[in-house]
Amino acid sequence: MDSVTTHPFMSFAPAMPQDARADTRAALVGFFQDFGFTGRGDLDRLASWVLGTRELALSPEAALALARWRVEGWLAAVLGPSHVGPALLVRGRAAFVLVGGARWGADVLLREPSTLPEAWRRAVCEAVPMSAPAEVPCQMREQVLVLNPFMDMVRRWLRPASRADVSPSR
Repeated sequence: MDSVTTHPFMSFAPAMPQDARADTRAALVGFFQDFGFTGRGDLDRLASWVLGTRELALSPEAALALARWRVEGWLAAVLGPSHVGPALLVRGRAAFVLVGGARWGADVLLREPSTLPEAWRRAVCEAVPMSAPAEVPCQMREQVLVLNPFMDMVRRWLRPASRADVSPSR
């Protein structure tokens, strides 16, 4: 019987090309730049935080989905259950940028939310923008088209006071 011997550290997964890894990192850098991070060291630490050991196995789309999931989890823990919803990432990102969260460096996202200063957490919660009200179908008020505004003004000025409550365009 023939036996096959493999090195214990060899990976059987096909290696992704080097440019695919660069695309994945570039996508994550762009994602975290939207949060206000600009330092190369911070961006690399945040990309490593998201990717972990899966760096070679993730496409840029999968890495962005993982980054959104991790950041949404962090934001949910910081903001609390009252802000959790479909717009958590958008509203949380706005609050994070408004309080200048990126000034703290990558450590702010890498830390457990419960270890952050309470005053800072409260400031982030207060900076969350209000959501817009839901669209409600309603009837639009009647619009009046005035083709000659000067003549309409003269007509209103010359008409008798008894008919002041009646619109000349009707």
